[in-house]
Amino acid sequence: MDVLFFSKGRGRGHAIPDAAIMREFAQVRPDLDWAFASYATGAKTFQSLGYDVHDLDLPEENPFLDTVISTYRLMEKCKPRFVVAHEEFAALVAAKLMQVPAVFITDWFLKDTTLLMQPLAYAESIIFIESLGLFDEPSYVKGKVQYMGPLMRNMTYAREDRSRAREELKLSEEAVVIACLPGGWATEVRAPIADLMLSAFDQVKGTEKKLFWVAGRDTDNLIRQTKHRNDVIIVEQLWPIEQLMVASDVVVTKGNRGTIMEAAYLGIPSVSLSHGLNPVEDYIVPRIASNHPLRVKGLTPEQLTICIENQIHKTKYDVLAKPFVISASAVTSALIARLGF
Repeated sequence: MDVLFFSKGRGRGHAIPDAAIMREFAQVRPDLDWAFASYATGAKTFQSLGYDVHDLDLPEENPFLDTVISTYRLMEKCKPRFVVAHEEFAALVAAKLMQVPAVFITDWFLKDTTLLMQPLAYAESIIFIESLGLFDEPSYVKGKVQYMGPLMRNMTYAREDRSRAREELKLSEEAVVIACLPGGWATEVRAPIADLMLSAFDQVKGTEKKLFWVAGRDTDNLIRQTKHRNDVIIVEQLWPIEQLMVASDVVVTKGNRGTIMEAAYLGIPSVSLSHGLNPVEDYIVPRIASNHPLRVKGLTPEQLTICIENQIHKTKYDVLAKPFVISASAVTSALIARLGF
């Protein structure tokens, strides 16, 4: 095939923008043969969006060497002319062994002495979907990096669609609505917030209020925990997620920067709860002006309530400035140019 696209499988945050990029790719170059490869939540996300995907059969927290072996074997089978990898560093090692040129997509760097960074030396080029100057470049990527700015997929709802979205989700116009979108990988076992969030929600002012929680793998446990409550809605997944965002007064996440950036773009303020598990998110998220970042350790429900209510006040009275973003079509154009098609 022409292009084999490796998309990191942890959560949905890579699969969603990658699907948008390759949807544009297929329209611009329908003559080229390409396929996705992923695993865990990423593979399931591509399948739910109607894409065929090579499932690498790896866990959410994929071991590096196992991923090198799996990506190498798939390249042997598919024999791609080019490889694209979105934050799947192991695929760069496999591509080097197969002598297949690779383009890497990322929005962060670490120190060049970090083992995880060193496969970047094998990339032909790097498309950086964040702003110039956020991170120091590793010494071995000098001249390879094209800075694009943050990537934003096309949205099917805008802030002006609030009433319609609420009607579709059976949420009243008068209710205070809090959306909890913790993300796919940081489960309650790994990064618990349920007790904290429920206690804080109970203290939020409002005669009518709803906590709408998109829970992923935590769905069954959270349904059991809230089964006697009619002010909490638990669903496993919801798409398009911007429907719930624009219906909400505030979005609460576990620090997942993609969701926070999308909420900012839609003009919806957010609160992020960090357990300190992702230093890249902890670095980028506080720079998003519409978000209030909090560390979970030592945080009380009363403190969280105050932050949520302050953000709700922003929703009601402020029109938040949209952050600078780029479209999937811009990344697609850069990708096609880098591949030489």
